[in-house]
Amino acid sequence: MKKAITFILLLTALLFVTVKAGAQMNDLDIINSETRDITDADGTVSVRVDWLQRPGEMAMTITYNGFLTQEGLANFYIEVNGEQREFMTMKQELKNRAQRIKIISFHPTQRVENINRLMELPENTIVDRLLFRNAPYYKQFGELNVALKFFIHGRWDGDSNNNNENFRFTFVSPLTDMPKFHF
Repeated sequence: MKKAITFILLLTALLFVTVKAGAQMNDLDIINSETRDITDADGTVSVRVDWLQRPGEMAMTITYNGFLTQEGLANFYIEVNGEQREFMTMKQELKNRAQRIKIISFHPTQRVENINRLMELPENTIVDRLLFRNAPYYKQFGELNVALKFFIHGRWDGDSNNNNENFRFTFVSPLTDMPKFHF
């Protein structure tokens, strides 16, 4: 009988530690990251995609270093697998005048005094869950296609290597696991 009670207490303690550790898991931990750059006559555009620890969630960092940076924070058009935003604005200017924005697919939480609360996001980070609605988290669901074009004061900057059309980036997820329940 004592062995059974000891076993139950040990199992309960193990379960408590596991649940507590799971609650502390940082959803923003990066499982894998890939970066693509396009350099043309007007500058460089870089897109970095991070597949995050939280299943189904992603982050995208866009860095723009083109001729429009001299006129202030640039606006841009973005399309991610058919979901588009016609007007977003860069959020951060770097020392070399390049501009950066980070878009994440969910608003992360953190535990404060045993209560889950929304994290305060850095100034250059925004949340747009609908932009990533068709973005494949797992490899078997296809490619992640991103199209960008920058504009400010009636001037546009597209890919001059490709007839000044949208900058186009393609990513393939490295995750081949079976899809997991997201919550």
